[in-house]
Amino acid sequence: MKKCKKCGLNETYTKITFDEKGICNYCNFYEKHKSELHDEAALELKFQEKVERAKEKAKENKAKYDCLVGFSGGKDSTYIIYQLAKKYQMRVLAFTFDNGFSTQYGKDNIANALSKLNVDHITFSMNDEILRKQYSMCTKMMKNFCSVCFHNMHYYSYLFAHQNKIPMIVNGRTIGQILQTADSTDRIEPFETSKNLKDFEHQMFGGLEEKAEKSGKTEYLKEINDIEAVSYFAYHKVSEEETMRFLEENIGWQRPKGVSGHADCFAHAMAEYMSIQKHGHPVRTGELAVLVRMGEMSIEEAEEILEKDRKNFQELSLEEKERFYQRIGV
Repeated sequence: MKKCKKCGLNETYTKITFDEKGICNYCNFYEKHKSELHDEAALELKFQEKVERAKEKAKENKAKYDCLVGFSGGKDSTYIIYQLAKKYQMRVLAFTFDNGFSTQYGKDNIANALSKLNVDHITFSMNDEILRKQYSMCTKMMKNFCSVCFHNMHYYSYLFAHQNKIPMIVNGRTIGQILQTADSTDRIEPFETSKNLKDFEHQMFGGLEEKAEKSGKTEYLKEINDIEAVSYFAYHKVSEEETMRFLEENIGWQRPKGVSGHADCFAHAMAEYMSIQKHGHPVRTGELAVLVRMGEMSIEEAEEILEKDRKNFQELSLEEKERFYQRIGV
């Protein structure tokens, strides 16, 4: 099987192509833009400018908050809320989408963070019958349900921010998640940010959002075009370990124990299982390839991590499967 000589991605990976030297399109894109991606001073300045614009616009709008941040209780969202409130002195509204997959671990971390940070928090849940139908349909047709969470979380974030005149939504997508299928700067951070839901979802779906809209089954809030979506980690280089240690030291955050993946979501194991069944590789394959390109790990180290993921998720217990299917109504 053909593999990229630089990052190790193989020919089955999403929309991958290879040049005459055996280098993939994603590595070539990174090589072309790496100076900009690693200019930490310039990225920090760009982020600060976004923060100041949001504050000014919120003031003009007479809005109570400068930004809205999705909050799951995981390390990334907790860290972002802390930094925005403490370092950047933003008026933060934390926003939790209750999708029925939250774990007690995530809920406990949310409660702990809110007791330590001076931020307001709301929890939103949508019509559960509709949500279960969406999960069921995507699971049957696409072997993927995470896109349902992603879309609904950001759909209602944009809607709520618009209703309350909040000018910025900050999310916790990592640079690995952002760049894992990036071979153009079009609507990709930190090169370009989005002002509407459809452009933001382009970062994840890379064109599928067009088909989703044409199908009539996905709504994109066309009237909302003035809220900037910002991915915090596109502008700040912070490792996973640094994030967890910072939170432990500053707010007594608890890191997950004996759990691989997203401990704040009990469906993560099913997402991994479906990815392996459908694509032949674990969920974070593309993210780790980005870290290889950036020189933060070797191909061998990435493959070792992915092999552990395959071993952990290539099969699930009957109890895990039943819990998931009971939740989505199948």
